[in-house]
Formats: sequence, C-alpha cells, structure tokens
Amino acid sequence: MSEFFENMNRVEVDKTSKPVIKFDNVCKTYTLYKSDQERFRALFKKPKNPTLHRALDHVSLEIHKGEAVGIMGDNGCGKSTLLKTVTGVNFPDEGTVEVDGMVAALLELTAGFSIDMTGRENIYLKGYILGLTDDEIKVIEEKVVDFAELGDYIDQPVRTYSSGMKMRLGFAINVNISPDILVVDEALAVGDAAFKAKCKNKIREIIETGVTVLFVSHNAAQVEEICERAIYMKKGHIIFDGPTKETHLVYLVDKRTTQIERRKKRIAQLEKLISTSDNEEDINAAKNVMPKHKKRLEQFETELAQYTQELENFRREHYGEKSENNKETN
Repeated sequence: MSEFFENMNRVEVDKTSKPVIKFDNVCKTYTLYKSDQERFRALFKKPKNPTLHRALDHVSLEIHKGEAVGIMGDNGCGKSTLLKTVTGVNFPDEGTVEVDGMVAALLELTAGFSIDMTGRENIYLKGYILGLTDDEIKVIEEKVVDFAELGDYIDQPVRTYSSGMKMRLGFAINVNISPDILVVDEALAVGDAAFKAKCKNKIREIIETGVTVLFVSHNAAQVEEICERAIYMKKGHIIFDGPTKETHLVYLVDKRTTQIERRKKRIAQLEKLISTSDNEEDINAAKNVMPKHKKRLEQFETELAQYTQELENFRREHYGEKSENNKETN
C-alpha cells in the first residue's frame, strides 16, 4: 500500500484551534449474554448478576482539524467502540463526546441501505441520514454513480446486488460526500485490483485536502504511512498517545512484556507438575513441551530488549538525553 501514501502532501495542523473530536472521561459498558434467548429475555426483565464488559474506560482525547490519527491495539481493546462513538452509532454511558463536522465512516459501508430501494434511491436515503439536502445530494449523485461503476444496476433494487456491489455503492457514497472527518478501518478498499487502486487514490486525495482522519489497522506500516500520530488502546484505556513510531514501539514493548510474564507463569506450572506429580504420563508430556516454552521465552526476551532499545533511541533522538517524555496514561 505504500505506493499510494508515501510522499503524501499534508496540511499544517493548528493544535491551538478548537478540536473537531473531543472525548472527556468517556465510558461505555456492554452487557454480555450467553445466547440470543438470554438477550431477548433481557428486554423484559433485567438479568441478575450480568456479565459486563467495559469497552471504554474513562477515555479522554482531543483531535484537531487536519490530523491523521491511528488507533492501535489488540482485538477487544476498544478501537471499534471508540470509532462507533465518533460516528454516532454508540453513545457513552458516562462522559461527553463532541464531534464537529460531517463524518464519513468506511466501517459498515452498507449501513442505512434499504434493500427494496434502487441504488440511486439509496444515495438519497444515505444522504438524508447524513444530513444532506436535496441540492447537496444532486451535486454528488453522478459522482457516486460514476465511482461505484455499477452500470444499469444503479437503478435496480439493492436486494439484487451482490455483497461486493453493495460495498462499492457504500464506499462511493462515503468518499464523495465531502466529509470533515473520515473514519477508516484496515479494509481500505473493495472489489477487484483496479477498483481497489481507485479507492486508495480517492482516500489519499481526501487526506490531502486536510480532512481529519481516524485510521484503524493491525498493520503498523500502514498506520505509519498515513498517520503522524497514533493512540495505543488496551482494555478500554488509552495507554499511550504520541508520534506513530513511538506509539508502535510502546505497544510492542508492552505486548512482549505481557507475553514474557505469561510464558514464565506457564513454565513455572510445568516445573511444579514435573516435581510434584505421580503421573508418569503427565510428567513426560510436561518435559516434552518445556523446551518449546523456554525457546519462545528466550525469543520474547530478545525482542523485548530490541524494542526497548529502539524506543530509547527514538526518544533520545527526538526529545534529547534527559527527556523522559512519559505520555503513558496508566
């Protein structure tokens, strides 16, 4: 993907201006259900001792116009909940969220479509949902039709579309509404190779106009190409917020530290089993897997030392010998 985003022209960000996205002590908690039946019953009767998951835990952040900000973290860390809160799909249980401007979300591209309406009618429907007037929708209508490349299908009911055709139409609408804020997940494009290239070029074009971007990906190289700033999330908390390279190294150091702790705990369990068990089969099994765990531990420790050194070098280069630059929030 680097050929699409390297040497990208960026507008200068004024961080003294009012932020276009502001989270102030935001919390969001979900109730987890064991089955659809349990979820249905909860509509009529509050469950006893429910299992709760706090997806966002006192999150505070500010993002200014023109910033491109990456969101890093493992699955379940709160990335999707944060983005859905920005787009207005979710609402916080606590705290306040301020979003100033029209948001285009390249997340659930077909959300808001009516399958019984034609593709062209859905352009208007989606436009109304986004708060556009008839005149504003007319301005972008042909741009959307041309970009989606659906041919005569644009005037057919969406129920006749393949999933790929629906994604094309959703993508075409979202990138042509002239958003103030663009929310992108790592599925940057849909369709065949030519259409994917077209999608990526359009995203680059939007970013170069100074649109504020929130970008989520597990690919650190992608985040570094697009974003100058990144936020590392873990278990609903913002752990670190800073330059993308630094944020990625903080993430790697934290991840390897956790993996080392878990691996040491597992090795200790195996050693205890070997020394205390009377079951010869269990002892032999533990002895057989022990070398693998020790080898992985050694690998993690080597990588931790490497990432720690890279992080120290980055901070020394950017902040000087005596700068701590401790932006970790936990």
